[in-house]
Amino acid sequence: MIKTIICQSSNNIHHRRLLSAYASKLKVDPVTGVISHPSNGGDESLFQTIIGMEIHAQLDIPTKLFSGAAKVRKHFSQPPNCSLHPLDLAVPGFLPVLSKEAVHAAVLTAAAFQCDIQKISRFERKHYFYADLPLGYQMTQQRWPLARQGTLLCSRDSETSKKRTNKDDRDDQSNVLCAGIDRIQIEQDTGKTITVESSKGSKTTTMSLVDFDRAGCALVEIVFRPQIRSANDAALVVSTLRDLLRHIGTCDGRMEEGSLRCDLNLSIAPLTESLLEKSRDFETTKDYDEDDNPFQADLPLGTGQRVEVKNLNSIQQVRSAAMFEAQRQAEVFLFDEDPTKPETRTYDVSKQETVIIRTKGGAVDYRFLPEPDLPPLVLDPVILDGMSIDEFIKKKLPELPEATVLRLKEEYALPEDMSRVITKDPHAILLFEEAVGVARDTLGDTPAGQKIPITIGNWLCNDLYGLVKENSSESNQEEEASIKNSTVSGAQLGELAVMLEEGVISTPLGKKLLATLFEKEIGKNPRDVAEERGWKVVSNQDELLNLCRDVILAAENERFLALYKAGGKQRRKMTKLFMGKAMGASQGRADPQMLQDTLETVLEEIAPGTEPL
Repeated sequence: MIKTIICQSSNNIHHRRLLSAYASKLKVDPVTGVISHPSNGGDESLFQTIIGMEIHAQLDIPTKLFSGAAKVRKHFSQPPNCSLHPLDLAVPGFLPVLSKEAVHAAVLTAAAFQCDIQKISRFERKHYFYADLPLGYQMTQQRWPLARQGTLLCSRDSETSKKRTNKDDRDDQSNVLCAGIDRIQIEQDTGKTITVESSKGSKTTTMSLVDFDRAGCALVEIVFRPQIRSANDAALVVSTLRDLLRHIGTCDGRMEEGSLRCDLNLSIAPLTESLLEKSRDFETTKDYDEDDNPFQADLPLGTGQRVEVKNLNSIQQVRSAAMFEAQRQAEVFLFDEDPTKPETRTYDVSKQETVIIRTKGGAVDYRFLPEPDLPPLVLDPVILDGMSIDEFIKKKLPELPEATVLRLKEEYALPEDMSRVITKDPHAILLFEEAVGVARDTLGDTPAGQKIPITIGNWLCNDLYGLVKENSSESNQEEEASIKNSTVSGAQLGELAVMLEEGVISTPLGKKLLATLFEKEIGKNPRDVAEERGWKVVSNQDELLNLCRDVILAAENERFLALYKAGGKQRRKMTKLFMGKAMGASQGRADPQMLQDTLETVLEEIAPGTEPL
């Protein structure tokens, strides 16, 4: 059908209406990135989404990159412009001095992405003019970056892997996405422009204010090759990258505060001969320069000019912006005789669409020149605390996530999903291993000691994380609470697990005890708290017999006993009901198995010969 539509004259009014109706039914698959149109024989695949990314990660160091001014952690309630330095405000007479901590963090970041780290790199000036860039240029490493040619491995969930049918995907046969990194460069951040409106009478005035606290902060820009093919994969790359940076401690990954920001470079490639033929008509209008698009030779035939969507500050924005922009470009391709223009856009959250900011210039417009006030960055023992690059990485880089997942599975026999949940938070790893150590000191090399890691893992991943998130003050729901905010220590969790294993407390009592340790009895020994509050398992047979009789024979439960005596399906239902009431009467202190056995004995005494199920 698309071939028939394209072959018609674009100046024909009927043709334009036909195109409009056709384009209105385009849809983008978030899993494969294929843009298609429904037809009688099934969906007609038209375009493939092509995505590259530039991710800016603010390094978690105490000072700015060149000035030495304190880096301020920006909370929403914090006043603007409270950490300024003349250098970052372009006051004449101040020279940049490169932060050694920034270099260390950048080297560790590059090593975590398996990059080829350059012993010598250089800074240069990238000129452009905005109110939030006082110098009129940014000090960066565009042409001589710190590191090149890295890789980020991202694990897709099983359902996503099953749905993938795009043979252009390099890892189509597995559940792993391999995202290639072209380079990692150190650069300085800009300030932040804030738009405010003020009203006076019927007149509304819009002003742009600038907060320079962020200006001059140390960034690494991570440039991904255009190997990503869908909105879901783009979101997965950002999520995996954020987890990795948090794991190694070089960036806190707080997207809502701007310490991690993503720019999408998105284009589309035709999948039909008729569309590919039309794309050839556009070739004469393209004027590519290697610096403008160094990846052009690697792209599928007919790939359109990339459009940059800047400053996405949540995982959901990355996914939504990629979906909208892919569909927008497909519609433009069908309607216009000209290709999509190289332009810079942003994502309007309220309208759920990308909007143009400016036409994108070429590399020549930035007037790159070597930074005259900084010497080349040489990674020698002077800047790496007396070590070579390899020695520095070996000593300073923590165990990477995939290695940690494998170790947790092999050393503690944890299932993979539990290992990955724990690995996502470095503080959770420390707390888990401390808890297991405490528990095994008590239980020793017994069967109980061997299986205690799974018990602790379950309580950590479900109950303790639940308490942390419940008490978290995070304003952005996408930001996950960290175990670093837990008031329960690994030693306390380990002791609680031992008490459960010994039968001192039941699971319901354990939940109450954990919540109390978290909220009220902070820092106290779990055994002492349980003793003070009388939270010990009731296992005395006579006590359990009396409790069950009282519950079953209570006046308010008379009708439930009658239903039990009726037998059939009601018998099982009423047994569960009495079990719940008996456990409630014991305030969760009864041993569940002993209570179940005792309850069945008492029911048989009171209602003997009841018709079995």
